[in-house]
Amino acid sequence: MVDVLRLEPLLFPAEFTAHRMRILVNGLDVVATAYPADGFHGQPVAGFTPSSVLGPGGLAVAPEAREVAVGGSDMGEDQLTVRVRQAGAEVIWDRWRLTVIERVHKEGPELGLGSFRFDSHAYAQEIAQATERTTRTWPARSVAENLEATLWREGWDQDGGAWIRSYVAIRAPEDRPDLVEISFYARDLSGQRYALPGSYVVTFPVDGTDPDVQAQAIAHRLGHEDLKPISVHQPPRRRKLAGRDAAESPS
Repeated sequence: MVDVLRLEPLLFPAEFTAHRMRILVNGLDVVATAYPADGFHGQPVAGFTPSSVLGPGGLAVAPEAREVAVGGSDMGEDQLTVRVRQAGAEVIWDRWRLTVIERVHKEGPELGLGSFRFDSHAYAQEIAQATERTTRTWPARSVAENLEATLWREGWDQDGGAWIRSYVAIRAPEDRPDLVEISFYARDLSGQRYALPGSYVVTFPVDGTDPDVQAQAIAHRLGHEDLKPISVHQPPRRRKLAGRDAAESPS
């Protein structure tokens, strides 16, 4: 009996700063299975970005067996890998490894993942369909992607200007197709603190007009207006450090 693969792109999900991928085998989320219930040091986990999972070096079958990094947290220190190879009319996944800072942390049965076998035709079809699902667009996604490019071009990815210390994320959740959501750390203009504690989330309505024009208008407001009064404040998350509670704040 062959296994069934399902690749679900997570475009602008609330818990991530970029597009990610949910990788399901027979309905089992393989990345989540390999990690503790609370993720990686409290960080949520999922498949890596669609461009990584579906692009060159991703899950598509190559002439030779190879190890593929399929998922992990956003921290860049950890990743789940699997060996992908073809045997006749089947694609086989095996040799699972969870690495942390380039060292094998767990592998094989320790991860709760075994060998999976897929029909090669159905496997290729699922990758093609996932690629198609990844390219779907809606007004807010177009504005968000143009806004990200605008902020990068202006150098605001490092410095948000007078009012914003730095950006956490720019999102366009599919369940709110007419809103762009921006998370940021704010400056304290009193000069007593480098950054205010916690983060802020502000939303901007968008429509079907030119996404670049809308993005530039939002970028102008971000750079020249104190948006805290119309933002939702998110207090610092608390995490355990050496047995004591410590507030998490931007460096």
